[in-house]
Amino acid sequence: MSWQQRARALADDLTALGALDLAWREAFEQVPRHVFVPRFYQPDGTLIEGADPDARDEWLDAVYRDDSLTTQRLVEPGSGRIVPTSSSTRPSLMALMLRMLDVRDGHSVLEIGTGTGYNAALLAYRLGDHRVTSIDIDPDLVEAARIAAHRIGLAPYLVAGEGDKGVPERAPFDRVLATCAVPTIPTQWVAQLADRGIIVADLRAATSSSLVTLHRTAEGIATGRFHPTPGYFMWLRPRADDPRRDEQESNFIYDHTASRHSTTWLDPALLAEPGLGLMVAASVPDLIQSVTFADPLTYGLRARDGSWAKVDKDSNDVVQSGQRSVWNEIEAAALHWERLGRPEPSRFGLTVSTDNGQQVWFDDPDGHQVRVQESETNWGCDVRSHVVSDDVEEVG
Repeated sequence: MSWQQRARALADDLTALGALDLAWREAFEQVPRHVFVPRFYQPDGTLIEGADPDARDEWLDAVYRDDSLTTQRLVEPGSGRIVPTSSSTRPSLMALMLRMLDVRDGHSVLEIGTGTGYNAALLAYRLGDHRVTSIDIDPDLVEAARIAAHRIGLAPYLVAGEGDKGVPERAPFDRVLATCAVPTIPTQWVAQLADRGIIVADLRAATSSSLVTLHRTAEGIATGRFHPTPGYFMWLRPRADDPRRDEQESNFIYDHTASRHSTTWLDPALLAEPGLGLMVAASVPDLIQSVTFADPLTYGLRARDGSWAKVDKDSNDVVQSGQRSVWNEIEAAALHWERLGRPEPSRFGLTVSTDNGQQVWFDDPDGHQVRVQESETNWGCDVRSHVVSDDVEEVG
């Protein structure tokens, strides 16, 4: 089977899923994904290369399936872990985000996170080279993407740099698409939006990942709602040679000398519920990451100030340490979520201002809000009040 036949079959599958709009079908059929993914890593770390004749069919079959493919890995300083740092996103997720972007002919688009360059090529095929700008922290990825695009006759504007800064020399942009995860929406993205512009991004925290669509409502202000589909993209990171989004993500010592013990009613598995994950992200200040321990029954979270919590998923025993009791804060957020009727992410929204940072709100952007304090690196907020249906209920 040729790559063209595989691409058409993939487009058929994405159309059947309801992910691929007719406006994007030709691009998915005509832009060869395999040119941008000459090799990838299987989950077990095995490298599959298209240049290997014995692996060619396996390679092409994988490239034209609806799967994310890891294309770059780096060693994490200190821990020595091998961490994925770039991938070709699952095509159905790409198609969904392009639909959310609501691109029209004549629009200019800024993509944050060039990666393999495949998504930029889809945009360039649809809109034209001169209307597509893409930035990535890794100059090697940018150069490889440029070469791949040129092979098929496309030349979007690709640049190496810090994605949170945008590309001001090419602004304003009608659309901004982030194919990397961010803990807060950089205000430069909002500042570089044209009138009626749209941002689509993955707002990610320790307990959640939520796609969000923001519409420019005034100069320096964008607002919109979260989407029920998570993104779980790789983090926007400050250095090309370091897989971490910041140095506090690893090499952390869990000091038990002043630990506190209790039990919990909250099953950590419930944090996988998208609505609760989003509520926790908006309600608990400064959570950095969930923690993986050798014991699979242990669930952990830690905060930027060094506070941490471990939960035994079998006995519900909790151990906490630090200035704050972060698990108690998570329990409080869970209680708020329960009182609100376990709302889905689509009932939450986000407003970003170049002057005032960002706010997460519930149901009504002009009513009572869950305010998120401006932060360069992580969510942080105070739960003030929520709107419940047509009534206002004060919480916290």
